[in-house]
Amino acid sequence: MSTFTRIVTNPVGMARLVTNYSRIKEMESNGLSVDKIAEIFDEDAAELQNFVDYADAFVSGEKSLSLDVTNKGKAAFDAIAGALTK
Repeated sequence: MSTFTRIVTNPVGMARLVTNYSRIKEMESNGLSVDKIAEIFDEDAAELQNFVDYADAFVSGEKSLSLDVTNKGKAAFDAIAGALTK
């Protein structure tokens, strides 16, 4: 499923993802820690921190879902190709 199809299929869910990340970043910029934000919203602090860390890394470009052809076998590429063509 393409990114566009995924967004069209579930626009509200995608909007929630972006909105929640944006809210967390806004609260952090106003002095709240992720631990305090998790406490306020009754969320697991470690899981919320993990979400923020990954989202930050994707937004900054530090992380991406790409394969290094020098250390991945054909099976990995076949698995991804199969999953993306369904």
